Amino acid sequence: MLRTTRDQRGAAAVEFALLLPLLVMLVFGIVEFSVLYNRQQGLHAAAREGAREAALPTSTQGDIEDRVREALEGVLSDADAAAADISITPNQARPCDLQPVGTTVVVTVDIEDQVEIPLVDVSAVDITGRGEFRCE
Repeated sequence: MLRTTRDQRGAAAVEFALLLPLLVMLVFGIVEFSVLYNRQQGLHAAAREGAREAALPTSTQGDIEDRVREALEGVLSDADAAAADISITPNQARPCDLQPVGTTVVVTVDIEDQVEIPLVDVSAVDITGRGEFRCE
């Protein structure tokens, strides 16, 4: 008697082996972009803290940068926090000194981050946080 059905043993293992790299990329991609999004939210929070400090007429640029770096402690490593590029607008020693009340001060924080997803070549990604307050 002839067998009319094919032998299906091992088919599931082959299908799993073919789909495993895609599933690994998907899971690691979700995790990496979640971490990236968390860091961006942390940069926004640190920039807002810096802008809140900058809105005071007695704050100097050093005070503002110290406040931003202090806020970055929980989000970035010490090396990444030290490498963060902080810019303050208006760019003067005391951003809100001699400015009319209601003038807006803007603090931006920029970093370069790496996204590491297996089997995918993703280069460095620039992340920016922005905070804005009115001068008092």
